[in-house]
Amino acid sequence: MALDQELLTARRPRDVVDVAGAWIAEALAEHGFRWLRKTRDVQRDVDGIVHRIALQPSSYNRTGQLIRISTYVGVGDPALRRWRLAHPHLVGGPADHDLVCAHLLGYASGRANGYVYGDALDGDIDLTDPAQRARHLDRFVAMVREGVLPWFAEASDPDSIVSSRAGDFTNNSVAILEWLAYQGRIDLVHNYVRRYRARHPGTEQPWADGVAAALAGRPCPLTGDEVTAMAWSTTTLTANAGGQLKA
Repeated sequence: MALDQELLTARRPRDVVDVAGAWIAEALAEHGFRWLRKTRDVQRDVDGIVHRIALQPSSYNRTGQLIRISTYVGVGDPALRRWRLAHPHLVGGPADHDLVCAHLLGYASGRANGYVYGDALDGDIDLTDPAQRARHLDRFVAMVREGVLPWFAEASDPDSIVSSRAGDFTNNSVAILEWLAYQGRIDLVHNYVRRYRARHPGTEQPWADGVAAALAGRPCPLTGDEVTAMAWSTTTLTANAGGQLKA
């Protein structure tokens, strides 16, 4: 690969990360990925849905001492962002984003050593030793092909996301509810909520608080409690499902 030499010669952590991102994108180009240096994303578009692999350099990186990056996966829908901006009263937080689902890439990696899914640290890449960078990146790309591409497919489909690892581990469950509602799939909103509540026993009071806030016409409570936000969002989206959700 033409970028191998640059991997060997890059020294500053910033330069190493930029070359590594370009290297990953080139290796995954057959799957439609490209490197976005400004945002440090390896990204592709699939039928209007955006698949992102985000590279985050460690704050401890130092030239000649340590160069390590963490990786995240995310699914975005630009049409969902437009819907959120057009329906701010239905959104349980900031509206100016396209997030559907995201979490650490390691959780989607599909390790073969006895685990059905990966560990958070499986998504980290050590680029400290120039001689080992290409080997570590090659292993990372193989993991993406085997475990992460299926994750993208699962997280990009309304019918599969509701019962998926992607849906369970996302860092913003309300975003999934909004995406399902935007798609006109209130049936799946309720399916996802049933699964969510089964995984969060003993949260009846914060759920009741969120429902009460929604029924009273108040904004989503900014308590930092995901359960309350989920209850508010479910109630609000269901109440407005009479043909007004789809943009």
